[in-house]
Amino acid sequence: MTRTDPPAGPLRPRDAHRLPDAQQRLLARASRLSWWSIALLGATTVLMALAMGGSQAMKTALAEDLLSILPPIGFLLAARFRRRAADTEYINGRERAFDVAFLASAVALTAVGLLLVVDGAHTLATRVHPVIGNIEIAGAVVWKGWLMMAALAVSAIPPVILGRMKLRLAHELQLKPLHTDADMNKADWMTAVAGIAGIAGIGFGLWWTDAAAAIFIAVEVLRDGVRNLRNAIRDHHDARPQQLERNDTDNLVEQARDALAGLAWVRGVRLRLHEEGLRLGGVAWVRTGSGQLTATQRIEAERRVRDTHWRIDTVDVTIDEDDRNMETGA
Repeated sequence: MTRTDPPAGPLRPRDAHRLPDAQQRLLARASRLSWWSIALLGATTVLMALAMGGSQAMKTALAEDLLSILPPIGFLLAARFRRRAADTEYINGRERAFDVAFLASAVALTAVGLLLVVDGAHTLATRVHPVIGNIEIAGAVVWKGWLMMAALAVSAIPPVILGRMKLRLAHELQLKPLHTDADMNKADWMTAVAGIAGIAGIGFGLWWTDAAAAIFIAVEVLRDGVRNLRNAIRDHHDARPQQLERNDTDNLVEQARDALAGLAWVRGVRLRLHEEGLRLGGVAWVRTGSGQLTATQRIEAERRVRDTHWRIDTVDVTIDEDDRNMETGA
């Protein structure tokens, strides 16, 4: 049997989802914040590398800080890629750029977290005693552990500030990768506290506290990685939209359903939405009194859904021909 290809011809690209001016300004602010994150976290990472001695907790905290630079880098790359117009290659636009960056960061975080857990457990099992020597500063001999703890304390400051700012922007933009980045910043300062406790334990002669702190940090990295990886895979499967904290269904689904149900000629609605980065799109099946859907009604319904919220983009409205599948809920 000979396969017959469809006639060649240009595909009409889908129009890019244009954000309102307010959201465009917020997205630009998030990009600037990502640049600041790279600069500040990079500086604290260099500081920790210079102060690092034989502490396993310090080494693991350094690896965690290096990982925390990946999400803002991914965000900047995704924001740049998303700005490109839709074309015959990317006919649906590039809204999933944020989802792809989120997935890549989650994979890296999970892999490194697993390696750090194994490394910390090996150090604890083999009873490797860390050695932190002294250093001479201005003619005075100082235990290097003090410098290490000071570096960790300094490294905890930027994540606290950056995390709060990112969290506020994430809620205003409803952007899950940015929310995850804020969560990682929270893990950064917790890591610093654990590292300080581990090094202090060495000072008191408790060698095992360093390895225990390293394992705690590594487990936190792995836990964040696994959670983010699960959420990233879920998003790529076009699962039901969730709220920013991923603890419930996104309220926009119900709002869009109510908007459609409010039309005088609509007798029932079945709605299926999925997320693509910043936008939501999908299909709506409606039941009408006449059993038909005119072109005017379709245009009215699609406009009504889009006007519900700036995040909702193209929703294709069609007639539901099987009343048994009709639901009044989304």
